[in-house]
Amino acid sequence: MTTFAMPRPHPVLRPLLAVAGAGGAGLDLTDDTLTVRLGPTWRATIPRGSITSAERDPRHTISVGAHGWRGEWLVNTSPRGLVVLHLDPPAAARCLGVPLRVHTLRVSLDDPEAFLGALGRG
Repeated sequence: MTTFAMPRPHPVLRPLLAVAGAGGAGLDLTDDTLTVRLGPTWRATIPRGSITSAERDPRHTISVGAHGWRGEWLVNTSPRGLVVLHLDPPAAARCLGVPLRVHTLRVSLDDPEAFLGALGRG
């Protein structure tokens, strides 16, 4: 298993994310699965075969945390280092314990190029 860290949030945002439980944020990649977690608030376990594409995300965001609607989710601790994953079939995830399905996932990473390389997409 290879673990990829999410960036440390801006100092102003650290207390907010700490309260939200984002201290355990990161991605764990194995031969079979990718697990994405934002502390206890958000988690997805994605079969690697479901990742149809992965690339640097050219879009910018100013928000941090877990935000989503209709299968498109942003899970990040920083607006930098964003990668977008397209999933087919959609993957199961949970936000605050509520089950949901994800077909597009944007995540922030300390080293997005290393992550994409480990996926074989870099």
